[in-house]
Amino acid sequence: MTRVGLPRALLFHQYGDAWKSFIETLGLEPVVSSTTTGEILTSGTAHTDNESCLPVKVFTGHLLKLKEAADAILVPRVVTQNRGMKSCPKYLGLPDIARAIDHDLPPIFAPVMDLADRRHKWVNDWYEMALRFGASQSAARAAVKAMLASLKSCMAPLAGAATTDAGFNVGVAGHVYNLQDPRVSMGLLDRIRVMGASPLVVEKVPRRLIRRELKTLERKIRWDSESDIVGAVLHWSRSRSVAGVIYLSSFACGPGSMIGALIEDQFGREKSVPLMSITLDEHSGEGGLVTRIEAFLDMLRYASANDPSSAAGGAR
Repeated sequence: MTRVGLPRALLFHQYGDAWKSFIETLGLEPVVSSTTTGEILTSGTAHTDNESCLPVKVFTGHLLKLKEAADAILVPRVVTQNRGMKSCPKYLGLPDIARAIDHDLPPIFAPVMDLADRRHKWVNDWYEMALRFGASQSAARAAVKAMLASLKSCMAPLAGAATTDAGFNVGVAGHVYNLQDPRVSMGLLDRIRVMGASPLVVEKVPRRLIRRELKTLERKIRWDSESDIVGAVLHWSRSRSVAGVIYLSSFACGPGSMIGALIEDQFGREKSVPLMSITLDEHSGEGGLVTRIEAFLDMLRYASANDPSSAAGGAR
């Protein structure tokens, strides 16, 4: 049985189940790299240039882990996720980056994903790839159908993103692959819960509310994930459904730094809820993160206790 590797990084955290469904329907074995470790991060950092963002370094470490474990590696080229938007350039160039990292890697398969195309013309790439794996035409069609069906559930809110019954809500905004990777985020969501607050994440905000807030901006944000982050943050702040917002970004992320500045400017002009920005890199340590989170939540807790109009315990 052919083993097809899947790096547990970047958009695998969002579409990984759909990719595995495609592989399994073909009768192949999906091999997913382990959860991120310090060794994986160190290896990825050593094999990428200094200008690469943290998520690409994490991806590289996972890719190298699959070198001996897989006969082929799947690295989809994600063009767009929403209509009228474009993906970050790193998604578009990821297969090329993967092939350049180590010439001894197994073959890299890079079918296109263009989720804004409602006619699903992009699945032709996946169909052709299935034939290259030796599948019959009927098996290839079945695999494509299984992937499309799985994508519907992949687009639903992520497991573990639900709120708790904690004392007050805190919006936590950032790319899904940073927040959902316990090593990269250092367990940020769980730490917030343990400290007595309830984290709200971008994936829980309905698209209609995100689109409504984005229409109020003078300029349109053209990146998929970043537009979702900004729309969700503006919804939280303007509806006062959170006591404060934590924005998590990664060092050397161009789009992330730009929307971070936009959010700070918007919050300042609207005299919105408190905002704390956290930038992660491969050197980030737990001690500093925990101290900052504790101080921020203590401030929000104090403000909530002394201002009856503040957001506490849920939306007003």
